[in-house]
Amino acid sequence: MSHSIKGLLIVSVFIIISSCRAENADAANSVTVRLYSDVQLSTQTLAQAEQEAGRIFRQAGIEIVWVQCKPSSSPTDPRCAFPPASKLLAMRIVLKALNAADSIFGMAFLSQEGQGAYGDVFYKSVETLHQQCNASVPRVLGHVMAHELGHLLLGSNAHTEIGIMRSHWFSEQLRAVDRGTLFFSPEQARLIRNRLRTV
Repeated sequence: MSHSIKGLLIVSVFIIISSCRAENADAANSVTVRLYSDVQLSTQTLAQAEQEAGRIFRQAGIEIVWVQCKPSSSPTDPRCAFPPASKLLAMRIVLKALNAADSIFGMAFLSQEGQGAYGDVFYKSVETLHQQCNASVPRVLGHVMAHELGHLLLGSNAHTEIGIMRSHWFSEQLRAVDRGTLFFSPEQARLIRNRLRTV
C-alpha cells in the first residue's frame, strides 16, 4: 500500500515463498544499513535480527553491512554521520506507527521516482506477529527489516504475490517466517543486484 504525503511515497507492509538460489555476494552486491532503535532492545536481540535479515539477503546474493547508530550529535561510528545514499540506508525501530493501523509492520519512505534511503519498523506490531506465529522476536524483526529494505532497494512497486515482498502475510507466510524460509524471489534478487551494481 502506498500513500503520497508531501512528495513522498510511503510504502507499508501488512501482516506480512519461494526458494531462491543463493549466489556469491561481492563488493558490488553489498549495501550498508545504519540501524537506529528508539525501543529498548538488548544488544543480542538487535544482533540476531541483523543476522536474520542478513541471511535473507545473502540468499539473494547480497551482503548487508550493519552499523548500529545512536540518535546523538556525536556518533561513535563516522558512517552514522554520512548523508544517506543508494548504498547507505537508514532503518529505525520505533514503538508503533503514529498514523497507521496496527496491522502495518513497517514503512519505507520513497520519492515519486521510487528512490529512498529511510525505513521504519514498528516494534509493537512485530511483537504481535511474534505471538501469532510463535517465531522468536529477532526472527520476526529480521524478516520485517528485510521487507522494508527490499522496498528501498526495489522501489515503490516492489510488492509481489510470492516471497518476502508480499504485501499481506497470511498463515502460509507466517509459517515460513517461523521456519526462516521466506525469501526474495529469484527475479527480485536479480533486480536488487542489478540496481546495486549501477549506483
